[in-house]
Amino acid sequence: MTSFSIDLGDDTASALREIAEVTAETPDTLIRRAVEELVADYVDGRIAMERLSDSSDPIISSAELRRCLAED
Repeated sequence: MTSFSIDLGDDTASALREIAEVTAETPDTLIRRAVEELVADYVDGRIAMERLSDSSDPIISSAELRRCLAED
């Protein structure tokens, strides 16, 4: 596992400590999960943009999508 050091503003650090206390999680765990979600969202967005820019990939309507899903 790789470690990073970050600086947080006082208000953010205080809010993080409060959230950690309320959720019974450590600040490190909350930060790790937040970063993992950020990275996952970024990757999903990149994949979506690649698919949207693929001119060989057909675009279907939501109605057609529902039909296709109902057939499975």
